[in-house]
Amino acid sequence: MAYTDTTAVAGLIKTAYDRYVEFALRSQPMIRSVADKRPAQQAMPGSTVVFSLYNDLAAATSTLGETTDVTAVALPDVSTVSVTLEEKGNGALVTRKLQLFSLSDVDPAVADIIAYNMADSIDQIAMSALNGGTYVQYAGATATSTATVTAAAAVDSADIRKIVAKLRSRKAVPREGNLYWTGIHPEVSHDLRAETGNVGWRDVHSLTDSGQGNLWAGTIGTYEGAFFVETNRMFSAKSGADQTALATTAVTVAGTSAGFTLGVASSSVIASRAEVGDKISGTGIASGAKISAIATSGSTTTITVNTAHSAAVTVSTVVTVTPVTRVFSTIVAGKQALAEAVAVEPNVVIGPVTDSLMRFRPIGWYGVLGFARYREESLYRIESGSSIAAL
Repeated sequence: MAYTDTTAVAGLIKTAYDRYVEFALRSQPMIRSVADKRPAQQAMPGSTVVFSLYNDLAAATSTLGETTDVTAVALPDVSTVSVTLEEKGNGALVTRKLQLFSLSDVDPAVADIIAYNMADSIDQIAMSALNGGTYVQYAGATATSTATVTAAAAVDSADIRKIVAKLRSRKAVPREGNLYWTGIHPEVSHDLRAETGNVGWRDVHSLTDSGQGNLWAGTIGTYEGAFFVETNRMFSAKSGADQTALATTAVTVAGTSAGFTLGVASSSVIASRAEVGDKISGTGIASGAKISAIATSGSTTTITVNTAHSAAVTVSTVVTVTPVTRVFSTIVAGKQALAEAVAVEPNVVIGPVTDSLMRFRPIGWYGVLGFARYREESLYRIESGSSIAAL
């Protein structure tokens, strides 16, 4: 008996595709909103915008003589903050053939991706300017610098109280009512909210309760004189203290040029736990070398190192990976902590089709702007680890 089955008429059996293509996971841009200082009376176009601030006179506390005229004093010179404007942008060139052959309508997707790239890029530029400044606190009892921050150095309520007190003592103006803006990474927020006892995160209330919920996306509550905006856009880097080294393993050398590559087949520990930014050592590997890229395929993990080897690397050298603590920045800011100047507001640009057969369709974004810290006394940064950063 012959069945007419999927084998007999295999030509009728096809793979089906969903024509709806999802976008990658995205975080909401929100750092640029901290830049609340902008030119008010810009004199002319220019490549740099200079903001000026008056400085106050010293307090006059002496008693005036009844018959003696006051001695005039000169006003102190103004202080200046410069914002350098730079061209920023990105673009894509979509071919006519892709538009005709694609299973999904590609034009709206490209426009959406370009628009998000614009907002994402500008937010990161703003974060780079904000993540700095004169005033910094290191979380934990032992950290005295970025390089000494450990994973156990978590932000706690005492850190927040101290910084709010410091900002008030420097006459920094709060952002909302009497509250300072605090940008916190979710992995840092976890540790702060996990603090126990009657000094921990307690009785927080959303700004929505006071009708202000639409002002600050991502707000999770108010605490110790600050309102908290939780976002993974806060700066973090592998720049803290060394942690316990991972298991050593013999590797097969895949290349010995600058930035050489090592293939790791025998250590699942290294394959699963090593990250870009961790240190790597072994015979022939330059001192202080760090992992710049990791790629795993099957049972082989390829590790790319950021520096040239210092000597001949044997075929079966033994390497050790030392994880470096990821350091997170928590920013507490008052008004006018960050300034921005804009010559061209970033916008999506549909470029002209100029090729002979009109097959190449350009789309991108373009802007001319810059950021700079404006009032250092309105800005504080906490550098900390996180207990869940390595999970």
